[in-house]
Amino acid sequence: MNFETTTCISKEHYTLLCYYSEKYNVKLSKLITALLRFVGENQKVYFTTNRRIKYRERQGGNWKRIHIMLTPYDYEIILDLKKYGKMSLAKMIEFSIENYFERFVNRVLKKQSTDNYLYANYHFEVTTENNIFSYSVYWGLPPKILQKLTKTTHLFSKT
Repeated sequence: MNFETTTCISKEHYTLLCYYSEKYNVKLSKLITALLRFVGENQKVYFTTNRRIKYRERQGGNWKRIHIMLTPYDYEIILDLKKYGKMSLAKMIEFSIENYFERFVNRVLKKQSTDNYLYANYHFEVTTENNIFSYSVYWGLPPKILQKLTKTTHLFSKT
């Protein structure tokens, strides 16, 4: 089941995204989610603690409302990015465009690497240590999980 959300971005950013959406024949929603995944996967969102969520600056009528369709997987990643970077969706889009869009175009769009399943190894663990509850999010399989999988595979292979 896909999720739909609405956000506002600057008209300048909207024009830029529409241009690349048409140029590379990618739907606007897919372009935005691919950009956010690129920024998240390449650790370009800085971890921030002890502050509230940061929102984009509010300006007069210089905004364009857009509707974004998210797959369940994209929805989860965007929620993680919001928690990790303490930014609203609109602020994450603005941050991503202003800081990493050129790299995204060169590394993803020009190579036509906009597959929905680029980042399928998503894992999290819940732990309690010294009465402190925490969870770890892995965008990719961590080595200790790979070792467990390898040991389990060998056990089944020998029988």
